[in-house]
Formats: sequence, C-alpha cells, structure tokens
Amino acid sequence: MNPSNLIKKQHLPPNLVLTVGMLFLASAITACQGNSESQNNSNNSTQEVGNTESRLILNNATLEQSNAQGEILWKIQVDEAAYSPDRKKAQLTAVKGNIFEKGQIVLKIKADQGEIYRDGQEIYLKQNVVAVDPRNNAVMESDEVEWRPQESVLMVRKNLRGSHPQLKASAKEGKYYANKQEFELTGNIIATSNKPQMQLKTEHLLWKIPQQKVIGDRLLNMIRFQDKTITDKLVANRAEVHLNTKRVIVQENIEFKSIKPPVQVATNEIIWKYQDRQVTSSKPVTLIHYEQGVTITGNQAEVDLTNNIAYLRGGVQGNSTANAAKLYSNDLTWNINTQIIEALGNVIYEQTNPDFNLTGEKAVGTINDNKIVVSGNGQDRVVTEIFPE
Repeated sequence: MNPSNLIKKQHLPPNLVLTVGMLFLASAITACQGNSESQNNSNNSTQEVGNTESRLILNNATLEQSNAQGEILWKIQVDEAAYSPDRKKAQLTAVKGNIFEKGQIVLKIKADQGEIYRDGQEIYLKQNVVAVDPRNNAVMESDEVEWRPQESVLMVRKNLRGSHPQLKASAKEGKYYANKQEFELTGNIIATSNKPQMQLKTEHLLWKIPQQKVIGDRLLNMIRFQDKTITDKLVANRAEVHLNTKRVIVQENIEFKSIKPPVQVATNEIIWKYQDRQVTSSKPVTLIHYEQGVTITGNQAEVDLTNNIAYLRGGVQGNSTANAAKLYSNDLTWNINTQIIEALGNVIYEQTNPDFNLTGEKAVGTINDNKIVVSGNGQDRVVTEIFPE
C-alpha cells in the first residue's frame, strides 16, 4: 500500500508522512546521543530506530483509495491507522466513511475496528459494523464485513441483520451487491414484513431492493399474523414476494393452511395476496375443510378467506368424507362459513344410503349433510337414478 497515494490528513500540510517519519527519527537520534554505552548498545539502538521508523501510525486521519482511472473507491476517517513495515496492511480504529461507485456514494459505513489489505483492494470491518445504502435506505448490521471494491460486493458475516422500511431480516451471512442493490442472504434466515406482519423462514433468499422483490428458491415457511395471531401458514419450495403489492407468487409442492376459516389449499402454483387474504390458482387445486371433512378440487380456484368464499372452475369435484357424497360440475361457488355450495353446468350428484344419482344443470345445498337440491335450466329435466339394494 503506497501511503503517498492512500493517506491524507485533514487540515495538515501534504508532507504528513514525511513529517511523521522525521518525528520518529528525531526522537530516536536524541535517545542515541544521550547514550554513552558500548558500541554494541549503539548498534542495537540504531536497529531500533530503523524498526520504529518503518512503523507508520496516523491519528485522526482520512484515508482514501482511487482506481486507475482516478475514480475514488472509498474514503474513510479513523481515530488511528497503524501501518505494517511494508505499508501493505493497516490496522484501523473507529472507522467511519463512504464507499463509492462511479462517483456516487453507495454505502455509508462505520465500525469499531478495521483492516486494510492488498493496497486498499480489501477492507475488513469488525465490531458493531453498520452499513447504509443511502439510495434505498437499506441498513446492514453485523459483527464482521469485508468490502471488495473490484467486485462491488460487501461480504457480510457473523450475526447479520438487515432492515428496510418494507422488510427486516436476519441470517447467518450474506452478500450485498452494491451495483445492483441486491442482498443475498444465506443460512437460518428470518425475514419479516409489516402491515400486515408476514414472517418468512428459509435457507436462501435474494432481496432485490429497487424492484421491491424477495425471491426464495429453497424450502420455505411463511406465516401471516393479524394482531399477533396467526391467520395463515404456507410451506413451498419456491416463492417470490412482491413487497409493494403485498402478494406472493408461490410454486412447487405448496401446502397452504388458513386457521380461520379452517381450509387447506394444495396445488403447485398460487398467487397469495397476503394483505387481503386472497389465494388464486390457475393450476389444478384441492381445497380441504379440515373440520367438516369436505374436499373440493378444480382446475382453477379463487379463494377469498376474508369473506369465506371460494370459486372453482373447470371440472370441479366435491367430496364429503362423512357420507361419501360426491358432486361434479363445470363451476362451483362455495360459502366456506355456511358450507352452502352452488354448482353450475353438467351437475352430477351421488350419495349412498340410499344410493342414487341426480343430474341437472344446477345444484344448491350442503354436501356434508346430503342437503342438495338439483334443478334444470327450464328446458332440461332433472334425472334421478335410484339404485336398489
């Protein structure tokens, strides 16, 4: 590390490095002149002078680094900077400053301790580290970070905490890509959004801050709260959270469970509007009322959990485990609270005890207790088939 290019002292003349060296040297020479011992002792004193002169210590200093094009990479203030004899390493105390990207501040940093390596190409910060991106108000806190100017990456290690007006997150470690304003989190992740509160747990997340998007590509668990009470739970292999619209695109092996009303949703893709508690799917989907034992499947579904209404379309089938009743139709509306079903189009109703079938164009009733009324459309008659024992 070349101090003449790297070090500046505020409000002091430009020959700071030379002045500091001369002070060390003058002090050592004075000590030597006052020593009247043997030549060996004089040689030892001369060696100590060389060691002292090679060690550079700066107090209340400003340090900065530029690239080959003269663009400033970082500029920091320290209470103390102690350089190694080869000037390639420096120990820093009470660090505070800015990191730049193409002349713009991308991170404001501070820490209790720090180290500089490889002529300023690597900066390590330790103890009470805080990094803030002023462009998006993202805050990163940790016990240890490493800044790599050439890669524009902040490596965040040990007890990572990240916060933003839209989201708070903690993880084992992470990487902040300053040029893209993206935060990659790894290990023991807990992310929480507010209004309403939604918590996400997983092992890997990519937080695209400008796009207000969080992407999880590993097994994840999501929980929605309302006044500290759990309303919904979700397990899936992949999710994409859109923080601005408060919706989640969920894919692969989805298990969604509403606490009230007591409904489970199983499918391979849903859009969950977690603020309004609305779930939609354009894939084959199964809805289960796990208290009443009613299961309804369809090729598409819209579920409004706030208003207790579900709409299913395309080859709908309803089953009741209590009485083995089955209902088939093109489309179906299900009032989850009252259990009333309205089925439309090519309706077939089957039940046992007694065994009979009803076919028509419309059916209304409750399948869980066999109270179904099947009707035609004014032109077609209802057909009833009774199967004697």
